[in-house]
Amino acid sequence: MNFKSKINILLLILSLAFIALISGPGSSYSQNSQKNVTDKERSLGYFIDGKTMELQNNYIGAIENFREALKYDKSPGIYYALAEVYYKLGKPDKAQVEINKALKINPEDQNYLEALANIYIAKKEFLSAIDVYEKIIRLDTNYTYGLYSLARLYQEMKMPAKAIIIYEKITNKIGYDFDVLNKMYDIYIGYKDYPKAIETLESLQKLDPFNIMIKSILASLYLKNNEQDKARKVYEEIFVLNPDNKEVQTELVKIYFQQNENEMAFENFRKMLGKDSLGFWEKVQVGEVYFNISSQDESAKDIAKNIFTNLNEDYPEQWIPYYYLGVIDIINNNSAGYPSKFEKALQLADTSSEAFVNIGLAYIQQNDPENSLKTAEMGIEKFPDDYRLYYIKGLALQNKGNNKDAISAFEKAIEINPEDLNSLSTLALAYNTEGNYKRSNEIYEAALKLDPQNPLLLNNYAYNLSERNEKLDEALEMAKIAVDRDPGNASYLDTIGWIYFKLGKYKAAKSNIEKSLEINPNSAVVLEHLGDVYNGMKDYSNAVKYWKLSLEKNPENSSLKEKINQLKIS
Repeated sequence: MNFKSKINILLLILSLAFIALISGPGSSYSQNSQKNVTDKERSLGYFIDGKTMELQNNYIGAIENFREALKYDKSPGIYYALAEVYYKLGKPDKAQVEINKALKINPEDQNYLEALANIYIAKKEFLSAIDVYEKIIRLDTNYTYGLYSLARLYQEMKMPAKAIIIYEKITNKIGYDFDVLNKMYDIYIGYKDYPKAIETLESLQKLDPFNIMIKSILASLYLKNNEQDKARKVYEEIFVLNPDNKEVQTELVKIYFQQNENEMAFENFRKMLGKDSLGFWEKVQVGEVYFNISSQDESAKDIAKNIFTNLNEDYPEQWIPYYYLGVIDIINNNSAGYPSKFEKALQLADTSSEAFVNIGLAYIQQNDPENSLKTAEMGIEKFPDDYRLYYIKGLALQNKGNNKDAISAFEKAIEINPEDLNSLSTLALAYNTEGNYKRSNEIYEAALKLDPQNPLLLNNYAYNLSERNEKLDEALEMAKIAVDRDPGNASYLDTIGWIYFKLGKYKAAKSNIEKSLEINPNSAVVLEHLGDVYNGMKDYSNAVKYWKLSLEKNPENSSLKEKINQLKIS
């Protein structure tokens, strides 16, 4: 057979294929009249011309030919071809009209249904597209592309539970697929279903066993799922592939400490720092790193405790491990544990005032002024030039109600260090409490010369002035700066609100004091202030309401009881 004959046979086969395409159960091709056969041939001719023009991107010409073809034969394949051209032209509404005509003739044709689904997607009618794909899957439960498209649509419409069922079906049918597994992982993570997410990542790892990103995520998930040994194994695999990865080294060090393998942990930390060895102070720094992040990471607190426990065993003559173990006892609400550790730390701290400063402040925070005062005075005997110890002594005396001796301690702290803002600020408040307003103002002014924008100083000074009804305009300017520097501070918002109240600007007062209560709704002082504002606005029912709320927080406030009784009488 020559080449020309082969071409003729090929054209004949293609023609028969086109006839089969455009013929459907609703066409008249099966009828035997000569006239209908001629109509079919005419229709086929226009159809072939239309497809040729479509291939040449002449879509208008293609539409005209398909329309002519439909005059001689209403075959579903022609409507389908017409719908495809309209879809390519970005005219989904016209495409939908034509594909619906094809589906009316042959409602279960998969190509026609898929075309309709794509049209719905183009129109962003995703629920309708879902309905169509669900029908396609009912007709052919093993149609992988249809399953995948349906799962994507479920995700688009925030229907992850349905999407995951389809993705799992695809995986069971065709095995591991990178894209499908990725999408399954996203859904499981969204549900916080860590075991399933892990299972999915393990499958992904089989497809790409040297992918460090997949390994890193998998290791972190193992940790979330309390599978520490598995996490360690994966991190060690990553470390072999990439020994310079600091994040992985950090996680490994953390795991080693958690598993009480301190020497291995310190060895890895040494490598991270590029040091030949780690001495006591470097190891302390490691413990301090974990201690400082323990408020954000619960596991870090246990690591810090482990480190300082081991340091305490290895270096029993050092005070720092005792101190940190005592503070960790406080964090863990072990009130019986920390005093003995603090006492031991103080016994060992002959050459360091830091122990007395840190432990003195810790007792203040525990509302234990007796032990705080005792610690400060012990420290002052050994280190009489450390201003911080006088500051702590002043705080302890203040907490014991001995304001006059507290002032002497604060004055001594400032004598040693005239630029210590903590001592200056506290001393100014102490003088104000004692009624020595002139000296209080002098201290505030001296402190503000050192730090004119310090929000705490500005707020405290402004509030003291407002309580005395002095320099209210100046107080307002200071309060504005404090709020601008720290707009989320409840105390600063109450101060500026209170100054507005003193100036008779009740609307601004109410707004700021309400903001303060939104941040800290349990402040007796601020609740009373809001009651005072309502009283100034002559809204007596709300005034009594907030005064009573304040009284619930502070039942001993006799002046507030008197205000409530007077308002009821009047």
